[in-house]
Amino acid sequence: MIKYCAVALCALAAILFMRSGKSDFAGFVGIAASAILLGTAILTSVPVFEYVTDAVSGTVFGTYLDTLTKAIGITVCVQFVSEICRDAGENSLASKLELVGKAEILLLCVPLVGELMGLAAEILEI
Repeated sequence: MIKYCAVALCALAAILFMRSGKSDFAGFVGIAASAILLGTAILTSVPVFEYVTDAVSGTVFGTYLDTLTKAIGITVCVQFVSEICRDAGENSLASKLELVGKAEILLLCVPLVGELMGLAAEILEI
């Protein structure tokens, strides 16, 4: 974990140094460092997803794992890009992107809501 913090601090130092010299490359350094850290976070998370997939593969929860994985992917992508937009000074664009991400997750959950309604109807009939 310390090496990832060191990467972030080195990138921050490079960005601040470039900004003081009015360099246009500071934004690119920030995006590159962010991409490296995001890739590291994804690679670090893969064993967790593999473990959870193996643990729920034979249960009823296995059907919901795909939806959960997609929702997490949408969340990570939207958060990453919206932070890039905020770093570039486009707060409004970042907010709209987050709204679209939330709508995508809601759309992804529609089948789950249908299943819950069906389950509630079954329980009420018994």
